[in-house]
Amino acid sequence: MRVHEAGAQGAIVLEGRLSVSNVEALTGRLARLFTSGKSAIIIDFSRLKHADYRSLPSFTSALEKLARSGCRITLCNLSDYIFDIFLAFGCETGLDIFGSREEAARALEISAAESCVSPTSRAKAASAAM
Repeated sequence: MRVHEAGAQGAIVLEGRLSVSNVEALTGRLARLFTSGKSAIIIDFSRLKHADYRSLPSFTSALEKLARSGCRITLCNLSDYIFDIFLAFGCETGLDIFGSREEAARALEISAAESCVSPTSRAKAASAAM
């Protein structure tokens, strides 16, 4: 995975496969981005070739915990194949999914003024998501 940071936004580009064995590392990295001050994170699936359906419940659960703590998370560039896996297991519910990173970034800019979270809340959210 590659990580890009700019201002209050962070972006992670997933590469290869999302599996049960690497989803914990991914969610840990998301939590660290949030606690470092990134109130919005884009997860770019453009280079992801496969998502193991068994990894999706823990992945989406971690995303939901971060969102409840004030982190705005958007997903983008899901292939039809990856989206169908999310859809088949009901894991797309409540997620903000966009066709491109540009669309995701615009959506985050619109809501940037709405998401002010204290550093203490960030730390609590990160430990709960891990």
